[in-house]
Amino acid sequence: MDKQGPPRILILGYGNPGREDDGMGPGIVEELEKLQLPGLTLDADYQLSIEHAADLEQADKVIFVDAAVKGPEPFQLKRLEASRSIEFTSHALGPESVLAICEDTYQWRPEALLVGVRGYSFEFAEGLTEKARQNRSKALELIKLLIDQWRGKNMAGETEKTILIIDDDPDIRKATRIVLESAGFGVGEASTGEEGLKTAKKIKPDAILLDLMMETVDAGSKVSTQLKEGGFTAPIFLLSSVGDAVRYNIDAQELGLAGIFQKPIDHKTLLSTLKAELGL
Repeated sequence: MDKQGPPRILILGYGNPGREDDGMGPGIVEELEKLQLPGLTLDADYQLSIEHAADLEQADKVIFVDAAVKGPEPFQLKRLEASRSIEFTSHALGPESVLAICEDTYQWRPEALLVGVRGYSFEFAEGLTEKARQNRSKALELIKLLIDQWRGKNMAGETEKTILIIDDDPDIRKATRIVLESAGFGVGEASTGEEGLKTAKKIKPDAILLDLMMETVDAGSKVSTQLKEGGFTAPIFLLSSVGDAVRYNIDAQELGLAGIFQKPIDHKTLLSTLKAELGL
């Protein structure tokens, strides 16, 4: 099915607001409703069902939003694929299954993402815990950023710039890839310093996001030095979980770094910095 025009975006939050942080998905939809963003379809429910496949058929891009019992803070972002091993439980039908139903019934499968926002308490009571509210705010900023980038990319097209992510955490690589691709960047990945050096030579990226601590605590700084010694001139940004103290332990200028991003990455700052550095 060929669907033209601006991307039709659906945000589908699900969960039970009567069980504390389980109400995360509907809560984020409620916050988005207050913003009254044009051209955006919002839906909230206690759980996913077969009927939601009809909603997906009317969308080009879908973000499922749910509370996560465990996983990274403040949220996990991942791309979804259709799954035909449909399992019905007392709790919910999974988003991958709803995608498969949509594809089989309507011969259409929108691009779909899942934002799993970390929750902490799921007792029978209304309202989010304080930490969950903080995570909700950060997830909401991410979702608004994705919406803006999708709309902007539709108008401006691809950037023709490629970013290489070198990080041993697959969740960080996946989430960062999604955000970069939403803004029109091409993306390469590597999980070790050695693989990163080989990939950089192969794809010749326009910028590199390089984790500080991989095989060793200073793997990132060593890779940066080797890249510069090998003639790599594009900007390199270090990713660090250590915190602001890394700025005092690592000489960014000496290593030829364009900057340092602290994990969890502020994706809005990441995109604005990359675009400024690359003249976009």
